[in-house]
Amino acid sequence: MARPHRDRHLVLIHLGHAQSADGGVSTTAQLHLGPALPDAVRRHLGCDARTRVVHHDHNGMAVSVGRSLRIVPDRTRLVVEHRDGGCRVPGCGATRWLQCHHIVHWEDGGATDTANLLAMCSYHHGLHHRGRLGITGNADAPATVPTPWSSPTSGAGGWKR
Repeated sequence: MARPHRDRHLVLIHLGHAQSADGGVSTTAQLHLGPALPDAVRRHLGCDARTRVVHHDHNGMAVSVGRSLRIVPDRTRLVVEHRDGGCRVPGCGATRWLQCHHIVHWEDGGATDTANLLAMCSYHHGLHHRGRLGITGNADAPATVPTPWSSPTSGAGGWKR
C-alpha cells in the first residue's frame, strides 16, 4: 500500500525571531543542520508539510532543564546539534549519529543546559572519557569554540589532547 504524499518526509525546522529594520520582530527559520529558509518556503512548509518545529527563545537557545534530567531531552539535543553543526572537535566533519556530552559531568553537578552540552561524534566522545581529550568552557559562547591545542587552563576554555 502506498503512503499518502503527506507522510513521505519529516522536516526539522528551527524557528526563531529577529529584529526587523522597522523595529518589529520577524520570524526566522532554518533547516536542522542546514540553510536558512526564505519566508515563502517557511510559510509553505508550515501550511502542508509534516514538520517538527524546534522553537528558540529570545536568545536563540532552547529551554534548558538544569539538574532535573541527566538524559538530554530531544528538544535540547536538536538545538545543541544545530548550534554546533556537527562534532564540535575542530577538524572533525561528523554530522550524523552525534552524542551530547556534558562539559561538567552530570554526576559532578553539571546541568543539562545548552551552555554545558556539546555535540560530539562517538570517537571524540570516547577519547574524552578515556582522558585523552580535555573539555572546558561555555558551549553557548562563540568565543569558547574549542581549538585542538588550547589548554583548559588558558582562561578561554577549549580542548586539550
